[in-house]
Amino acid sequence: MWPFRKKKRLLRQALKNKNLQLALERASNHHWRQYEKLAASMPLEELKAKARQIKEECLANLPALIKEFIDKATEAGSKVYLAESSEEALKQIDEIISKRQARLIIKSKSMVSEEIGLNNFLIRKGIQVVETDLGEWIVQLAGEKPSHITAPALHKTKEEIASLLSQHLGRPVPPDSREITRAARDYMRPLFFQADIGISGANLAIAESGTLVIISNEGNARLVTSLPPVHIAIFTVEKIVATMEQAVTLIKALVTSASGKPLTSYVSFISGPSSTTDIEKEQVIGVHGPEELHIIILDNGRLAIAESEKYREILACLKCGGCMLVCPIFQILGGHVFGGPVYPGGIGLLFSFMTRSTDEISFLLSLCADCKKCESFCPVGIHTGELLLRLKNDLGPGWGEKILSFFMRKKNILDKFLKLLSVGQKFWSKEAHWKPLPIIWIKDKRIPLIKIDSRNRKKEKQRLPKERPRVYLFEGCLNRFFFPEITERVGHSLETLGFEPHVSADQVCCGAPSFHLGDQAGLRKLLDQNLNSWKRENPSIILTFCPTGYHVLKKIYPQIEPEARVFESRIYDLISFAESLGLRLNAEKSLRDKRIFYHPPCHLLARGEKLEERVSLLKKAGLPIIIEGKQPACCGFCGVFSFRHPQVAARLWKKKKAKIISFNPEIIITECPGCLFQLKSGLIEGKEIKGIYHLAEIITFEATEEKKPGLAFLQ
Repeated sequence: MWPFRKKKRLLRQALKNKNLQLALERASNHHWRQYEKLAASMPLEELKAKARQIKEECLANLPALIKEFIDKATEAGSKVYLAESSEEALKQIDEIISKRQARLIIKSKSMVSEEIGLNNFLIRKGIQVVETDLGEWIVQLAGEKPSHITAPALHKTKEEIASLLSQHLGRPVPPDSREITRAARDYMRPLFFQADIGISGANLAIAESGTLVIISNEGNARLVTSLPPVHIAIFTVEKIVATMEQAVTLIKALVTSASGKPLTSYVSFISGPSSTTDIEKEQVIGVHGPEELHIIILDNGRLAIAESEKYREILACLKCGGCMLVCPIFQILGGHVFGGPVYPGGIGLLFSFMTRSTDEISFLLSLCADCKKCESFCPVGIHTGELLLRLKNDLGPGWGEKILSFFMRKKNILDKFLKLLSVGQKFWSKEAHWKPLPIIWIKDKRIPLIKIDSRNRKKEKQRLPKERPRVYLFEGCLNRFFFPEITERVGHSLETLGFEPHVSADQVCCGAPSFHLGDQAGLRKLLDQNLNSWKRENPSIILTFCPTGYHVLKKIYPQIEPEARVFESRIYDLISFAESLGLRLNAEKSLRDKRIFYHPPCHLLARGEKLEERVSLLKKAGLPIIIEGKQPACCGFCGVFSFRHPQVAARLWKKKKAKIISFNPEIIITECPGCLFQLKSGLIEGKEIKGIYHLAEIITFEATEEKKPGLAFLQ
């Protein structure tokens, strides 16, 4: 287990490593450009849905598929072993190697071999092992582990790679991708013919024919599995599918997400060792290819997970690695910091939970910013962010999380503390912001002023029965403390439409901070308080201003407490409220000729909202907005994440700020109080940027008919 301090040190080193930042930026940008180009020419959403269905069907029938694969592969001439653990897998490989008295082994890329520690095991026995995948060879020479599932050397620039190869080969290798590749080819070509055994992984395995499916671009996998006299393939149980047709669909889904291409250069289907029936139709084993094919199927905790409804979804992973390249945390820290001891990224943490001790990943779970970009991208729709949150809550909070969660849910303590700060801020505030604070990790970052004293809550009025439909304004913590004008403006707009807006004095935090800290008990307490408030008020509508809060109230509450389901259909955000009542959105006229930058909150897109549809809607409302692209960067606020990892959050904001400034906007808008807080903290409103707003501050609702929608709602 890594010591806590070592983890923090590695994190700081990653943030300071300019070569790492450059390599990750190059790789993620190139990958997204390739994927975006492909997405325009293929029905990827249909492919994703079909791939997900196939994985669910196969996982539900996994024990039977394993048995069928073993039977069919054995019939085809393969020798098959089912290993329950890494130790069993290594024992089987050791027996095969000892029998052949092998001294040189070549390998194609296999993360499963990393999982069982195969290379170190063989080297300790005095056996020479050479990785033939270019990325794997690079990290092998560097004495490192892969930082990405499909691109092991993703963390290195071409300049670093050229220097490494020059040292190893004893001759200069220029920092040119073609020259580096040529050097690797020249070095490895003789090894393919000299090797005693070739070891590979497998991307899929087909039960109906006992067939291995191996996908590659470089061609090395075919040489590894064809030239040596013995081929050992090792893969994990969840790779087995029922039919060839299923395999073809999953190949498409895997390749498109991994590379942004319709198909890789090589797709190999291997059913048994090489053979011929060219002489009187008599089958002879061993021709140009291997005379022995050994297949090791590794369990290592997966069959137990397959029985778990909570975590079975992890096994749907195709190991394409695409989720990492769209993850904002991976893009700045890389897989050596963000991920498990073997598998990198957020999905790597889940694989570590499944195959190893959770002690190795407990601290790293907090590095997930829960932006859910991985979920939107995943070719089989794995809810990685939700699974990580589920794991956090199952493991429970540490002492640090408990303390932070305690203060986040203590409304009275927070009110008193912030009221004290609101008095003290007058001594060091300047205009509408605090002066820069060194603890924020960004020199020019400021904090919006606390506005507790400026709140103008109306006294409780005796409610008349069926007078007007009551709208419960769930303002959230940031609106309550920093942006009360948002609630007030929406309340006024609702009054003109015939509704009765109401801010209940007993509403508390939605519980998102406690939920993201793994404090299920803390979330439950906040849920009970808010649910009691709703029962007492019995509103017709509960209106939220935050995508995260909306998700917690509408989706998480009913999962935890069945009584909350009564209110599920009454919970709206601004846009869904307007759409359900047929209201038209109108923007402030003064903004219609301005250059407006729109920052879509991560959680807004994560819940399925389409960016193109959002942009179209806002333009119809009179906002000529501009966006940074189809993959908007995270602003770095990420709720409680900013408190846990301020340096990481600061780096995310730095990247986002540079993108915003590049568009030279006059106005900036968003739909999340957290994002608004970040934008106002890091940008100065004044001469160039004339205003930064929540959408609720600059739009009004307008009825499409003369009759007030509030009265129509009652009818």
